[in-house]
Order: sequence, then structure tokens, then C-alpha cells
Amino acid sequence: MGERIEASLDSDLHTPRAYALSLTVERQLPAGLLFQLSYAGRIGKSLLAHRDAMALNDLVDPASKMDWYTAATILEKIRATRPAGNTAVPTMPYFDNILPANFTSRMNAFYKGSCKSGGVVVDCIPASFTPTQGVFWIARNFYGNDWTDLQGDIDTERFGNGDPTLFFNSQYGALTAWSTIGNSYYNGLSLSLRQRIHGLHWDFNYTFSHSLDDASGLQTDLGYGSASFILNPIRQHDWYANSEFDIRHIINTNVIFELPFGRGKWIGKNAGRGLDALIGGYQLSSIFHWSTGLPLSAPFDDARWATNWNVQSRTVLTKPLGTCVTKGDATTAPKLFGCDPTAAYQSFRNAYPGESGQRNIFRLPGVFRLDAGLSKSFNMPWSEKQNLQLRWEVFNVTNTQHFGPMDLSRSGYGLRLDPAVRNLAPPANWSNFTDIQGGAAEGRRVMQVGLRFSF
Repeated sequence: MGERIEASLDSDLHTPRAYALSLTVERQLPAGLLFQLSYAGRIGKSLLAHRDAMALNDLVDPASKMDWYTAATILEKIRATRPAGNTAVPTMPYFDNILPANFTSRMNAFYKGSCKSGGVVVDCIPASFTPTQGVFWIARNFYGNDWTDLQGDIDTERFGNGDPTLFFNSQYGALTAWSTIGNSYYNGLSLSLRQRIHGLHWDFNYTFSHSLDDASGLQTDLGYGSASFILNPIRQHDWYANSEFDIRHIINTNVIFELPFGRGKWIGKNAGRGLDALIGGYQLSSIFHWSTGLPLSAPFDDARWATNWNVQSRTVLTKPLGTCVTKGDATTAPKLFGCDPTAAYQSFRNAYPGESGQRNIFRLPGVFRLDAGLSKSFNMPWSEKQNLQLRWEVFNVTNTQHFGPMDLSRSGYGLRLDPAVRNLAPPANWSNFTDIQGGAAEGRRVMQVGLRFSF
């Protein structure tokens, strides 16, 4: 069996296709209001995405009509209960049919030296075990939920005896390749209101949209584990979910208001030059932005490779769970699942063989931001064609920070084996945020003052 890890290009690359749809309705309303409603849609086919061209074979047994994913999942569900022995394992025709009758003795020879009793090497698998029980014994005692390495051991043992491999390609363990196999769908509805009246200018924009795909990455992605990588190309649609960049709701509002003071205005319309220089020429402006957060997938397996030999699957929820962001304190870091981290940790299970896990099912915190400015313009005493403007601008007026980057290390967002069955508490850094969105430089309140002379 080969275990090389390589990257390449699909020999069947072809031009991606995109279909764009749009419709806009606009109407002028009383009081200078302009209403606009727009729909935008985009369908992508044959998009660039990475896939493992040498993904492990989901071998089907012609006699029992069962495939590896189904058979191994049955054993994994038993293993996840952490039984003491092999008594709960039924004999399955699948393993009896695809594995040789002397499977137990051949695997004992393969594992020789790994099993000891009192310092003495002993047989690993009891000779009386059926092939099904032998496979289960290996999973329970050596690999846990790492079913691809178990497949590798089966193939290595068979290959070493001159038999063809059942699951692995004889040359590669993993071969990621750019392929034109991706699909995406985007639908967006935008509503806009605009008004220009008596020194007041404002816009209100709201967008409701949804983007779905089975790979969201860029052409600069490196493949394995990136946003462009489809974890199980045999069941590609399992990875179809919210796009990495999907933002469901966006609101933007901007306002410019010329204060009604000074010559020719509502208050002080007959003011002289001196008084006008004092009270006139003021203008307020602001920009408000609010949006929901970006998607986040379920945690990944902790050093288990149930489906892809080189990339870990995501985990799967066993009960409803929502995020509960906490700000933390002097001793506790802010967390995504901060209300009850242990309950959240035990709400996931490891992926079954063939499963990719749940992609982009959670949301990071959204963004709220208010920027504002105050400016005053002075006409020069010697010429009204020359103007001096003083501006004071404040970015992030409310000084609100929003958490974003997370600790995505193995302990920070991984899952240990069978957390609910073993009643495990999460590591201290599990689901921790590590920074605010945009970093400290962009996330904090910033003020600036400017002076401009126009002539």
C-alpha cells in the first residue's frame, strides 16, 4: 500500500459555468423618497474545488450488498458505547465475505509485539474470533474512531502477502486535485430607501441573502483541509452547506444633515458674516452598519480520521445546540459556547465512517458599527469662493468590539473520543476566542481631526 501525500490537477478540468439573474423595481414616492427593490441570483456549476482523487474505496460486497461505510458504521456505533469486550458484536457477512478465513491469524502476525501480558508478547486477537470480531477488536483497542488507518492496516497486511489492496490506491494515501466539480447557489433580496430634502440626505439599505456551496475556497488555497477541499468526494453532497462567506442579513444606513443655522437657513437666515461664521456651516454625518456573523463548522475529530485518511472529519450534533457567547473575565477567556461548555462539548459525537461531519452550522458573532462626523465650513472673509473646513470624525462611536478569531488548535476546537459516553469536560481553551474582528487596531474607537482649505 502506498501512503504518499501529493497534490495535482484533474485531467478533466474544463471551464466553470455561472448563470446570473437580476430584477429591479424602482418607484418614486412622495416627499422625495425613492424606493428600490432588487433580486440578484447566481448559480455556479463546474466550479473549481479540491478533492481527494485517491479517496479510500467504499468497497461493496456483492454477496451481502453492503458497503464499507454501512458495515463499519454498525461497528462504530457499538464501539462508541465502549463495551468491555467483543460479546456485543454480531458476525456480519460483509467482513466474512471480503476478508480471508485466516484473517485473525494474519492480523495477529501483523500486530506481533504490540500486545503484551506481564511483559511477554501474546496474541492480540483470540484465534476463535470471526473476521467481524477481529476488525472490531482492532478498532476498540488500537484506533477508536480512526477507521481509515484500520483500512490501511488491512490493506498493508494483504498487500504484504501478495493480495491486492481493498481500500487504498497502491501508490497514494491521498492525492488532492483541483477539479471542476463544485456547485453554488446564491439568492439575495435588497431593499433601499433614499431621500434628499431640505439639507437632509439619507439612505437605508437592507439585504437578505443566502449562499450555499460544497466548496468556498480561492484558487490560492493549498488543498487539504482548506475551504476549497471537499472532504468526501464519494458523497460530495454531504459537504453542501452555507458558504464560508455567507452573511444572511446586512443593514447599512448613512445620513448627512446640514444643521439649520446660519445665513439663508431656518435659524439665523439674515445673520451677518461674523455671526454666520460662528453658527453656520455645521454638518453632521454618520454611517451605521449591522450584519450577522460568518458561518462556523462543528468541531473536528481529535486525531481521528473516520473518512479521509489525511483530513479529519467534522463532528456531528446529537442534540440541538446554539452558540452562547460570553465575554469572559480576568480569569476566563471569552467563549463561543460559554454558558455551559461541558454540556456543549458533550453534544457532539465523532463522525461515522463515510461521514464528513457538519459544515458551517453555527454563526460567529455579528458586527455592529457606528461611525460619525461633525464638520464646520468657513467662507473666507475676502472671498466666498475660498473655504476652510474643519472635520472631527469618530470611528466605532460606541467602542463596541466583536469577537471573531478562535483558537482552532486540537484542544481549542477539537473533540476527544466519545465525550458524552466518557462524561468528559472540555479543555480550558475549548471554543475560546483569541481576538476581536479586525484586530485591536481596527476594532477600537478611533478619532481624527482634519483641516481642509478649498479655493
